[in-house]
Amino acid sequence: MTDTDERILVYMALTVICAFVAVFAGATAAGFTFIQIAAVIEALFWFGLPKPGPSEHRQHRILFNG
Repeated sequence: MTDTDERILVYMALTVICAFVAVFAGATAAGFTFIQIAAVIEALFWFGLPKPGPSEHRQHRILFNG
């Protein structure tokens, strides 16, 4: 599973969670929840990348090994 597949899976789960929030709290709350959590996920992804060495290419970390 590539990191792109993992990110798609995470965002699909986030969409389902936000759909449940929309049922109980409204569409606006669900939209803001999605934006906030997506921003945190992207920040963790980009700031959590290892720093490349002088001859290494930047490689993305895999969130779930399996």
